[in-house]
Amino acid sequence: MSFPDDHPRIAGAGARRVLVAGATGRFGGIIDLLLARGHAVRAATRDPARPATARLAARGADLVRADFADPGSLAAAARGVDAVFASGTAHKAGPGGEQRHGQNLADALVTAGAPHLVFVSGAGADSRTGLPLFDAKWAVERRISELRLPATVIAPVYLMENLLNPWNLAALRAGVLPSPVPPTLPLQQVATQDILALAVLAIERPDVLVGERIEIASDAPTAEAAAAELSSLLGREFTPKHPGADVPAGLAALFSWLEHHPSPVDTSALHGRFPGLGWHRFGDWARQQRARLAEASGTTGFGDDRWPRTSQRGAELSGGFDRRPYC
Repeated sequence: MSFPDDHPRIAGAGARRVLVAGATGRFGGIIDLLLARGHAVRAATRDPARPATARLAARGADLVRADFADPGSLAAAARGVDAVFASGTAHKAGPGGEQRHGQNLADALVTAGAPHLVFVSGAGADSRTGLPLFDAKWAVERRISELRLPATVIAPVYLMENLLNPWNLAALRAGVLPSPVPPTLPLQQVATQDILALAVLAIERPDVLVGERIEIASDAPTAEAAAAELSSLLGREFTPKHPGADVPAGLAALFSWLEHHPSPVDTSALHGRFPGLGWHRFGDWARQQRARLAEASGTTGFGDDRWPRTSQRGAELSGGFDRRPYC
């Protein structure tokens, strides 16, 4: 991961005190980035005694207890920091929970003295869409704005890491690359690493990025192209597949929105503005995630040092994940 050439490692008075809310969540990797660049990190978690949080302390983060459902704990955790990094919680709490948690956070930060908030929302969530997932994010963004918090909102498109969600494992093990849109349609996607790189930059340059809402995308592969990348990388055939109507109503509405808004970001302008962030093409991301993709798809061995084979045990277990439609 790279940063602009004129933006070296922070030291001394330039180092910032940063609270990372949800430190063990999907964007918790920002802690290592911040520590490596010389910042003081306060890692907020509901249970500081968990082994995962103990590892954060070993790397140099200060652990604090905070819960998105408890605004008082969030305010206490945020007192005295310069910046707060947080994201939505829909994966764990659903849209309704995400809205409550985000609004609790915004209210708590006012109590804590209004540090700079760097918040990960979603592309398309800057207005009402009728989709519960996006409307929850919109409500949180509106609360942040109403409270006049100094904030930078990073709004990513579909995450590349969604391919590794638990409900996609059965498909991957069967040699299917699940796609939320038709396989021939380019869909903008973003690597988590790129989200975090921009978040670190926002934390370090509030003078430039406070008050901005930045929609971001790294690449726009078709599912056909992505399947070809995986096939070449793992040495077994993957076929792209769109689930059609065979999904729950909520997912069907989301997939329909993505199909009609597959490329909301002007990536040429975005990448031109932030050329040092090392934007990932899908193939680059897949090569970096090769071990995880191999494990997720049950591709565990190399018969002739060149062609991997699917684990029989993995094939037997795949049915255990087949409880959710492709997404």
